[in-house]
Amino acid sequence: MGELGRRDLVSSLSLPATMGQSSAAPSDELASASAGALVTRLCAGIWFLFLAAASFKGVNGLLEDIAGGRAGPDAWPALLSEGCVVLFYTIICCIMLLRPEPVGRAKGLWPALLALAGTYGSWFIPLLPSGSELPALGAASAAILLSSEALIIYTLLSLGWSFSLVPQARKLVTRGPYAVVRHPLYLAEEVAIAGILLQYAWFAALPFLVLHVGVQIRRMQLEEKILMTAFPEYATYARRTPRLIPCVW
Repeated sequence: MGELGRRDLVSSLSLPATMGQSSAAPSDELASASAGALVTRLCAGIWFLFLAAASFKGVNGLLEDIAGGRAGPDAWPALLSEGCVVLFYTIICCIMLLRPEPVGRAKGLWPALLALAGTYGSWFIPLLPSGSELPALGAASAAILLSSEALIIYTLLSLGWSFSLVPQARKLVTRGPYAVVRHPLYLAEEVAIAGILLQYAWFAALPFLVLHVGVQIRRMQLEEKILMTAFPEYATYARRTPRLIPCVW
């Protein structure tokens, strides 16, 4: 708004019609920007609501199998996992619809592409070759996934309205899991992905995990740059708080 307010007038003519057009231009641009932000907000909310509904369909199917006696021993862990996913997407939907506008954001297409790769790259995991069907691996995978999903939801609630996919700055959050590491949500997500990958062939799962972690680290760096610019106190927070791994890095 400050830049628009300082913009030179289109003409120095003192005709009322010309003055009216010049003063209305900033208002028109602000209205257009607000409309664009509203459309983006609604589209994001609808998208995550759709994902929540799709996941809930899986929950409903598991409940029907359990009620009908058709469920296997892994039905309850799968039900808990799907329930966490439904809750996760529902929380994000609410955040997308209600969060305030950012005070800083990353520019350009590259940050958005990184966000898409990091957020939805895990959707390609089912395309990897399956690994050994060992009961111990399956149990370990379920345990890691459930604990990670619980941590993801806790972290998301701690982050609140400051959550975003593309690097943006709204409020500096340093409480809860953010007092332990600067990027607890990324940590929980990568642990969850590692748990899922236990069910797949190691020669495909390991490169996928390394590539995904690399993408997420680059996202962290971009986010830190935005936060450093928006909040000068972030430098002090970064010096005392590890980036991703407690007491290590």
